[in-house]
Amino acid sequence: MSLDPQALRTFVGEVLRAYDAPATYADRVAHALVDADLCGHSSHGVRQIPFYVEQILRRELDVHADLTTVDDRGSFVLCDGGFGFGHVVAMEATELAVARASSVGAAVVAVRNANHIGRLGEYTSFAGERGCVAMLFVNNQGSVDQQVAPFGAAERRLTNNPISFAAPGGIVLDIALSVAAEGRVHLAAEQGTPVPEGWILDARGAPSTDPRDYLAGGSLLPVGGVTGGYKGYGLIVAIEAIVGLLTGGGMVGRGWTGFSNAFVLVCVHPGTEAAEAYDEEFERFTHWVKSASPLPGREILLPGEPEANARARTIEIELPQSTRDALTDVARARGVDVPSF
Repeated sequence: MSLDPQALRTFVGEVLRAYDAPATYADRVAHALVDADLCGHSSHGVRQIPFYVEQILRRELDVHADLTTVDDRGSFVLCDGGFGFGHVVAMEATELAVARASSVGAAVVAVRNANHIGRLGEYTSFAGERGCVAMLFVNNQGSVDQQVAPFGAAERRLTNNPISFAAPGGIVLDIALSVAAEGRVHLAAEQGTPVPEGWILDARGAPSTDPRDYLAGGSLLPVGGVTGGYKGYGLIVAIEAIVGLLTGGGMVGRGWTGFSNAFVLVCVHPGTEAAEAYDEEFERFTHWVKSASPLPGREILLPGEPEANARARTIEIELPQSTRDALTDVARARGVDVPSF
């Protein structure tokens, strides 16, 4: 029922190579997906492979595409992902942003036409580990695949426009701007389990805990839920406008039938003096937060710690039957040997 992470990476890489992905790109995507599973975010893990294969077969995902520069103005770089693997494109953009910020102090890298970039915290934490502050904003570039109801509405019109922030010391915030990411609702449907109250509406706009109601035309609620959702809704609209403007990738509602992510990564290097003062201040701050009296049965964790803890304690990755079956189908279709899950 489970698999060693390295064996799973090898298998996923072999599957992607069987669908003509270059070895380095296949390995990069495999690493990102398995790491998402290790972090406890299985909605962004290897369960995505069958969806990527469908995109490859529809020629919606170009397995050979690389990041190209459209406009370079020093502190602002506009790039095009060519509808290539989002994990590849986004990491290349992150490396560019970190290098530029380390050189000139700050950089903004805007990217359009990337496929699904996966777990955002992977990219912002990369920057944070290299001494930078990072902010990442994502939209779905006008895709017809919408998920979120505007505040006060009964039907979906928006995407959940996830965001991530990171700072040195391991602080990593990675959240969708719907109450829960769509992948978690799909995962609940696959497992036949209800979702918590306040996550979704059914197709009539009524609250529901049955994930099948979402799949049948319901909506995700924005952060804040039924009464406070104007907060998440406002952030979604703001990010839609910011990413749409800076990338030129389009905004929701234009009726485009494909899927891709566009994103804006802001990266700032604080400089040596500020970094030296920060280490001591961050240690003091961390102690202050964690010294609060916890609620019964609860633990006080900083953003980024749940993922780090999950990665440290996970020895094998368990996959639900639906994911194992889907992976088996796409592997056998190209003659890839399937491990014993």
